[in-house]
Amino acid sequence: MNSPLTHHQKMINGFRMHYVTAGSGYPLVLLHGWPQSWYEWRHVIPALAEHYTVIAPDLRGLGDSEKPMSGYDKRTLATDVRELLTQLGHDKVGVIGHDMGGAVAYYLANDNRDLVERLFEIDMIPGLPGDSIPIPMALMINHVFFHGGNPDWATSLVTKDVNGYLRRFLTTLDYNYSPRVFSDEDIAEYVRVNSLPGSIRAGFQYYATMLRDDIEAAAGNTTKLTIPVLAYGGSHFLGHLPPYWEPVAEHVEGGEVENCGHFVAEEKPDFVIDKALEFFAPLRS
Repeated sequence: MNSPLTHHQKMINGFRMHYVTAGSGYPLVLLHGWPQSWYEWRHVIPALAEHYTVIAPDLRGLGDSEKPMSGYDKRTLATDVRELLTQLGHDKVGVIGHDMGGAVAYYLANDNRDLVERLFEIDMIPGLPGDSIPIPMALMINHVFFHGGNPDWATSLVTKDVNGYLRRFLTTLDYNYSPRVFSDEDIAEYVRVNSLPGSIRAGFQYYATMLRDDIEAAAGNTTKLTIPVLAYGGSHFLGHLPPYWEPVAEHVEGGEVENCGHFVAEEKPDFVIDKALEFFAPLRS
């Protein structure tokens, strides 16, 4: 029988964080991307909760968490997750991160080496590659520069039609392999949370800080992760990920998810479940 999923709120670093939990046992933390929320993991949580305590927060400013004006660099976001885990009494965890949540997961592991024991990264690279970006990659991630280059301008445009913007963002084959990854109900939920006051501004700050604060912070991360890292990208988005993660981690395995785009946990949830159960199994012993 699947463990029921429950919703919670806690004051974390000065803001109210919403998170969901399910299951029991060793804790696994699931960190979502943009424009998503904990809801990204809805297909994955029930299977993982049969073996683990699953904790899926809405990151600062996103989902049903509060929308502070600042704190969107990934190191600060990682301190939010660490504080949540401290309040919940967890001192050892496994982490799965996707997209912006993958960047937060990296800083959580890098800055808390006694906390994170295994890291599963999904369609996220730990930093922009070098001083320049190849044109094909720049075209593929063009939304990064629209969202983060001038976030106030982008916010003013997108908030005029959140539904139209997100519907295109979530359904275009630029990001998906399958034409119907998201149901109308799924899109409605993401439109709901991104229509809350301050949501779009907060979301675009994830990109603005990535292009500024995070690049500077990454230069100071000179010690590789020594924990096992599993890294997979969708074949029709970032693709084969291990080469991107090997410069920052000593033990990297993974590859690419065939016939899949960027939203792997929603397009290929069975793949994520199977890999997670296999990868985190040593932590249950």
